[in-house]
Amino acid sequence: MQKRVSSALILALFAANVCPPFAQAQTVPLDPGFDPNHILEDSDIFDVTGMSYDRLVSFLRSKGTLADATQTDIDGVVKPVPQIIWRVSQSYKINPKYLLALMQKEQSLIEDSSPSQRQFDWATGYGVCDDCSKDDPAIQNFKGFAPQLEWSAKQYREKYLLRLLGGGTTIGGDKPGKTISVDGISVTPTNNATAMLYTYTPHIHGNLNLWRIWQRWFSLTYPDGTVVQGKPSGKTYLIRNGQKRAFASPVVMQTMVDPTKIITVSDTQLAAYPDGGVIKFPQFSLLKDEKGKIWLLTNDGLRYISNMDAFHKFGFNEDEIVDVSSTDLAGYPIVDPAITVNTQFPTGVVLQDKSTKQYWYVEDSIRHLLPDKIFLALYFQGRNVKQLTTQQIGTYKQGETYTLHDGELVRGKTLPAVYVSEAGVLHPILNADTFESIGWSWSSVVTISDAAIKNYTVGDPFTVQSAAPTVDDGTSVASL
Repeated sequence: MQKRVSSALILALFAANVCPPFAQAQTVPLDPGFDPNHILEDSDIFDVTGMSYDRLVSFLRSKGTLADATQTDIDGVVKPVPQIIWRVSQSYKINPKYLLALMQKEQSLIEDSSPSQRQFDWATGYGVCDDCSKDDPAIQNFKGFAPQLEWSAKQYREKYLLRLLGGGTTIGGDKPGKTISVDGISVTPTNNATAMLYTYTPHIHGNLNLWRIWQRWFSLTYPDGTVVQGKPSGKTYLIRNGQKRAFASPVVMQTMVDPTKIITVSDTQLAAYPDGGVIKFPQFSLLKDEKGKIWLLTNDGLRYISNMDAFHKFGFNEDEIVDVSSTDLAGYPIVDPAITVNTQFPTGVVLQDKSTKQYWYVEDSIRHLLPDKIFLALYFQGRNVKQLTTQQIGTYKQGETYTLHDGELVRGKTLPAVYVSEAGVLHPILNADTFESIGWSWSSVVTISDAAIKNYTVGDPFTVQSAAPTVDDGTSVASL
């Protein structure tokens, strides 16, 4: 808590909505992924298209009771709460998501099943210091749900952003690149949003709570196999097993990813994902470890090449061998069996039956039926297709049907549902709002035969979930 200050000083600080600094440095435990120098993106605060009105209503209904609550607007008319939030958002070009997170941070208002009028009256904490009395006559002009939203939005748009864009600082003196001491921690905001957040709430803990709420509500869980590009960093990652794995270079990425399927995601959303091992090498790289063993990097992992006779049989080039350390190989599984002179097609081959016209993918003498011709374009583009007789193809042992890769978006030719593939299961996406909230593009949806769709197990519907750490964000209202 902050020390009590005089009413005159409080009034002087109202203009910036800031309170005096802590008298002593505080110890604040920080969550993994939380960067006090970069809390939110500018678009997290100012992207007015961040949430549609219908989505706002459904979000409020899913979290608590505000979707059906009413309050008095600044024109004296009682209106539904969502309408007031939407009006303020559109008037000041503020992201509705940010207004929701701010109200939760300050008053737990969104998730409280039975909020008091006092919580509504000080919804965004505007004009109130931690030790200030909400009954102080000097702050009653800020009291009320609509005035709280109005003053806060106006502050961010006019007293913070416009002053920053004019080449100066926020009304509180903060700006990107200017180092400040917050709770005994040296902080250098890297963007306008973070500078503004410290002007509004000059404490680490308060901004940590806001970040936790944002991660819990708006940082989404992406299916395995999803490739995301952070904004504004431009870094590209593969989502796998709850981690984000960076590509070491564009060349590595291009060997593994269809660039049209990369989705853009706020760096703030990605912060909740822990970093996995960097993807350093292109598919089918030849890697020599410290013991002199040579490995072929495949889709599934590393395959040991048992000897140089096997190496030369398949036309591998010694000039393409890359010397690596055990650390470089640590993130890849070892795939059996090893490649020997008896191995057939270690890098795989696509075959077509001359009679039935069916396509097969053969690797290690095992053939996998490609259930739809579209699989050629999806996963074997540029590969030569060898035509063989049914008898010749039958000499290879038949394995499981080739499946859609994780993260693939598909629909049947006549079936209306759109699915996302994950671990060999199709999860239906129930509505356009869910689809678009992830950042998927409708042009990325692949149409395959109804028969191919019906061969899959249909799992639970895909839902938008949080990717945030499961921690207490400290937003319960202890006393009002």
